[in-house]
Amino acid sequence: MAKADGRATDELLTLYALEGFLDRLSTAPQATDLILKGGVLLAAYETRRATRDVDLQATDLNNDANVVLALICDIAASDKDDGLFYDTSTATAEVIRDEDEYSGIRVSLTCHLSRARIPFHVDVNVGDPIWPTPRPVEVPRLLGGSITVRGYPLSMVFAEKIVTAVQRGTVNTRWRDYADIALLSATRDVNGDELATSIAVVAAHRQATLIPLDEALAGYVEIAQVKWHSWVRKQRLTDRLPEDFGTVLDDVLTFAGPAVNRAITGRTWVHALRRWAEDDDEGENAEQIPT
Repeated sequence: MAKADGRATDELLTLYALEGFLDRLSTAPQATDLILKGGVLLAAYETRRATRDVDLQATDLNNDANVVLALICDIAASDKDDGLFYDTSTATAEVIRDEDEYSGIRVSLTCHLSRARIPFHVDVNVGDPIWPTPRPVEVPRLLGGSITVRGYPLSMVFAEKIVTAVQRGTVNTRWRDYADIALLSATRDVNGDELATSIAVVAAHRQATLIPLDEALAGYVEIAQVKWHSWVRKQRLTDRLPEDFGTVLDDVLTFAGPAVNRAITGRTWVHALRRWAEDDDEGENAEQIPT
């Protein structure tokens, strides 16, 4: 399987361990309180390959590291017929920070599959708002089938990345955010009212002042091109993303610019047309908005 997928065996083992944890989460009493986000969620949206860690947003949880550690260990300790054993006795928890700001709690633990020892971690963020209500998402399994968990709404995925783009401006090096916005907007229709509200919720929570996106990113192409080109090649995404950052930024601005300017109320992003259309003007070209 590793040869067929072009992935290393240790990567597949890690993904299997993460898959096992999500399977346990899906049937745990805490399933409604932990919302999937990050790379694994975007893999479910077919935008990324699954990452080697699980990102969760807690909706009703104390952000004390020991509380989070106990919760994750309780979920991991449940039994499933998948050959996986999670050693919770050696699990640890630490506060993680993004540019010196609190970002959540990282729980590191080891999973065993036969003789294989698989270290991985679960990142749990506490305190960020989620709007609209989280929805069921299906995470594909390595060996077929899927796991259903509650996931971040698509509009919130966009909103967090768009507000970050405004906040960080031309010093932003989160290339994955631009890749995600470009790839998701190329394959998904988006409800403008939902996205506008999600952006407002994120901005209010972060106390962020929203200026026009093209203004925040003026001169960014010249600054970012070399690093973007290197990142796309390193991530082996040249078959999915342009190596020219200007092209990507144009796509991002077409989608996100009107959203930041609050000009998408009563509109739907129609990915097949690559434009925001009036809700009564979508016609036969518009696809149904994913729910």
